[in-house]
Formats: sequence, structure tokens, C-alpha cells
Amino acid sequence: MTAWLFTFLVHSTIWCGVAWLGLRFFPSTHARTRETIWYTVLAASLITPTVHTLTLPDSAVWRLPVPALMADGEHHAEGEAAHGEGATSVSVPTGEDTHGDEASASPGWMAPAGVLWLAVTTGLLALYLLRIEKLRRRLRDREPVTAPQASREMAALSGRASLARAPRLTESHTLGSPVALGVGRRREICVPVRALHELDDAQFRALLGHEMAHHLRRDTIRLAILNILQSVFFFQPLFRLAARELRLAAEELCDDWAAGQLDDRLAVASCLTEVARWVVPSDRRIPVPCIGRGRSQLKRRVRRMLNEQYWLQASRRATSKLWRRMGAVGLLALASLLAPAVAPGADEIHDGRAQEGPASAREHRQSREHGLRERREHSPVRPAQATAAVGDGESHATNTIFSANLGHEAIEED
Repeated sequence: MTAWLFTFLVHSTIWCGVAWLGLRFFPSTHARTRETIWYTVLAASLITPTVHTLTLPDSAVWRLPVPALMADGEHHAEGEAAHGEGATSVSVPTGEDTHGDEASASPGWMAPAGVLWLAVTTGLLALYLLRIEKLRRRLRDREPVTAPQASREMAALSGRASLARAPRLTESHTLGSPVALGVGRRREICVPVRALHELDDAQFRALLGHEMAHHLRRDTIRLAILNILQSVFFFQPLFRLAARELRLAAEELCDDWAAGQLDDRLAVASCLTEVARWVVPSDRRIPVPCIGRGRSQLKRRVRRMLNEQYWLQASRRATSKLWRRMGAVGLLALASLLAPAVAPGADEIHDGRAQEGPASAREHRQSREHGLRERREHSPVRPAQATAAVGDGESHATNTIFSANLGHEAIEED
């Protein structure tokens, strides 16, 4: 498991770095394309280490050499076995001997590192569940919205989103920003109380449309998965970058859906501007989709809504869902082929053996002979087979001596 985690760290760093650099060179990439790229990167970061763990290191296109201390004992055990087969033919060791060799070859820091990883992961997952419970207690006093206008808007937007059942609409005095909660039949949209009094009809419709888009996209599930991935792979800081970019792309896509359904980008922009004044520090750590997570992102989204040139270019560059999926599958297959094998180099594996002298080779030969004798004494071999093996050996030795004597006599006669 430790070897997989180390390979994951290397591969995920490569994929996240490539995605980040590529999007930096093309900052005007559409939000849907950015989202597809980052989800593909996360999938590749999990798939390629698994593929390379199940296959031999020599099957990779290229190898990333690492110090032997950073590699798992499996690579050392494979190198020792291959060297032994090339040098001389010996008997196959038993399971206990193989286990002992791997245990001695594995670095001593791997077991504590695995325990530390499990402990920190458990703590972070517990902290994530604590944040959810804290939000539940914070929204304990929320009440259903009974305004007829709000109910009609919810019914109309649910029909446009093709949802079988309209989400429940509630209001809370403790919220500074609207949030989307729940999945399935327990979908819910909770808005601040001031949203019902300070927003006009177009702005309130845009707010509901944005939160409805979160339920249409199932962002509550996606965000939960991202939070779990960040907790499990806490040692990869680039996963936090990926999660932040995915949240931003999701918010922009929800803005686009609301603006498209209402055909009023100005209403969405003015709604975002108004909500930016309501954001409180506690809203930035909410573990659910939230329209006003950060003021800097809100300003960027407002400028994006008001940028006519961007909308013209975005409509031309938008790709279909089929092409995005095919591209993601192709990138995953290509990543599996091009991912490097993370293992110590051949020079490091055989370095110790290459420097051994004749005395050391003689000691290894004597040790192997001693081990072979012990295995013959303790192995459950049938008497008939053992007798036959001994008889064959004695017969072969006798024939060899007899042939040598005949040759010697022939030489003397000549």
C-alpha cells in the first residue's frame, strides 16, 4: 500500500501540474472544459498508480528512478530474484523464506508511515463529518418558505431542470449565502431571510436558478467526493488546487444555467453583487455548494457575466458532452501508457552485488549450499524419490570416474 501511495504522489503531481500549466496558457478555456480536464486529472491520479502497481516496472514506457530508500521492498525482492536466476540455478525458496526476504528488504520507515497516514486520514474525515454536523446545527432553526411567488418560481425552475420533484425551499437567519442541501427526495435550497426582502423578483429568480442548477448537476455529491479525496490524500496539496478549480467551474456553470433559463445575465450579475455583501467568514468553510463562498470569486463571476465578448467566444468554443467524454477516456488511456514506473534503477538494485569480490561470492555459494542441505533434510520428500535421487547422483558420479580412468589408461598406452 505504501508503494501505491508513493506512486500516486508522483503521478498525481505530474497530471495536476500538466493540467495547471495548460490552463494557465489558455485562461479563456470554457468552464465545462476546465471541469472535464480536472475530473480527468483526478481519475488519472487514481488509475495510473493502480495499473503500474499491478504490472511489472519494465512494461512502462519510461522509468522514474528514485532512491532505494523511497521504494518499496517489492522492487528489491524482484531485483534479487532476477539476479539469482541469472547467476546460478538454485532451489525455489519456501513461503517463509520469501516473506523473510521481503521483510528484510523493506525500508523500516514504511510501516510507521502507513500507520501515520491512516491516523491523519481518520482525523481529517472525522473533521469533515464534524463540519457537516456543525452546519446541521447552524441550520436547525430554518423554516419553510410559504410565499406563493417563491413556490411558483420553484415549480417553474424544477420543470425546466427536469427534476421529478421540486426541492424544498427554506429560510434561515444564520446564513449569509444560499446553499444547496441533500440529494434525491431530500433536496433542499436554504436561503438567507434577507434574500426574500432585499432582492427583486428577477434577482430572486436568478438566485433560485443558480441553486437549482446545483441540484441538477448533483453538486452536493460531487463536493462530498472532493472533500473525501482531500482528506484521504492530504499529502498531495495539488488536490486542493484541483478541488478549488472544480468548485469555481461548478459555480460558473450554475451561473450560466440560471442566465440561460432566465435569459437575463444582468439579473444574475446583480444577484451575485448583492450576495457578495452578505458573505460572512463562516460561509467560506461550508461543506456544501454555496453561491457566495468567496468575494474574489464573486467579483470574477460578475465580470464574466457582463463580458459580451466572452459569451460570444464561449458559445463558439463549447463542446458537446459526447466529445468531452470521448476525450476524457482517451486521455485516461494515454495517461496509463505514458505514466512513469516509479522504482529504483537497475544500477541501484544490483550495485551491492556488482561490488562483491571472490570471497563474498564464495560465502554466498556456501550459504546457498547450506540452505539447500537444510531444505532437503526438512522437506517432506518421499523415501522412494529421495532414494532415486541419491541413486542417480551416485550412478552419475561412478560413470564420470570410470570414464576418466579409461581415458587415463589410453593416454598411458599411447
